[in-house]
Amino acid sequence: MTLKTWIQIMSFATVTALMYINMQTQIVDLAYKAKDKQTSVHKLMDTNGALTHQVLALKSANNLGNRLLEKDSKMQFMGRDRVMTLVLSAREARAWDH
Repeated sequence: MTLKTWIQIMSFATVTALMYINMQTQIVDLAYKAKDKQTSVHKLMDTNGALTHQVLALKSANNLGNRLLEKDSKMQFMGRDRVMTLVLSAREARAWDH
């Protein structure tokens, strides 16, 4: 084997080894990025769950009733003069009962 052939083979082996090492580091880097993304998604899902619970608690009938009955509440019950009573025909009354 001549020196020229040996240098060519060693150069090819070195370049191939460097390409392999580069690919391996990229794989590890992508794995870390995926882990970070998964952690971020998990945190966002937890935050979403907590915010959904808070919104549902604010919309609950109990919360609205407590706010309505507070002393300094600007909310008030509707007066009798603002409530309409509808008279239903017999057929509408039967349909309403079913």
